[in-house]
Amino acid sequence: MNYEGVPLVEVAIEGVEYRLDAGKQGTSLCVSTRSEGSHDWQFLSEARWDGRDLRTRSLDRSVNLQLSHALAQAIQELE
Repeated sequence: MNYEGVPLVEVAIEGVEYRLDAGKQGTSLCVSTRSEGSHDWQFLSEARWDGRDLRTRSLDRSVNLQLSHALAQAIQELE
């Protein structure tokens, strides 16, 4: 992962920062995390976007919902 570029979404949730980037030649999203205040991102998992919801098994439902909302809002702002 190249963490120097601009992420699709970056959100802080309960003391953890989450970052979504394009992955695998655009066929999936990559979810990375770091503790607030840290500089080092760590890859967490791949995710899929179905146009409404972010799908990943490695995150709690509440985090998935918040990331889904943030990604939907970022996409809407691009339109």
